[in-house]
Amino acid sequence: MEGKQPPNFTAEQERYHYLFTQHYRRIYGIVFHILRRREAAEDITQEAFVKAFQNMHQLKDPDKFGAWLAVIASNLARNYWKREKRMILSEDIEHSAGSGQDDPEQEVLRNLEIDRVRKALRTLPPEQYQAIVLQYYYDLKIEEIAVLLKIRAGTVKSRLFRARQRLSCCLELKSGNDSLSYQEGEQKDAPKF
Repeated sequence: MEGKQPPNFTAEQERYHYLFTQHYRRIYGIVFHILRRREAAEDITQEAFVKAFQNMHQLKDPDKFGAWLAVIASNLARNYWKREKRMILSEDIEHSAGSGQDDPEQEVLRNLEIDRVRKALRTLPPEQYQAIVLQYYYDLKIEEIAVLLKIRAGTVKSRLFRARQRLSCCLELKSGNDSLSYQEGEQKDAPKF
């Protein structure tokens, strides 16, 4: 039944089905990044879709559905994480393999770099991660992020600045160091977040 819908779907149900299939993987990835637990991420992702569909009338620009849904999902995930009051560790999201057309050495190097960036992103607090995702993944402007998150543009700028600082510190580590802790001697001078 993959790709096919029962003939008795209403137009609204078809639209919701389309939105769900188009955005599920991205939203799940955002939630999983925050929670690090597959079952919880699946539950929160579904809850985010339900909440979004129930409040669809509040969405002013339908083209921003994905970003709006990402805000709902990340807020639900942050609230869940706060309730749990513990760090949740789990396996990474399984990602699809490359096309196979690239040079194997280049593919390995690219995968290593992607891994480094993912590890660096995991060091961000949820508020900073949310701002980074909305700006770079959804290509939203600072003002749009501020409206979606219901915060001031200056707060968005501050979160983005701090996130970039932290990512810069994490990504400037020696290439031989597998962990994302500061290099010896840098901890004292590193910015506090």
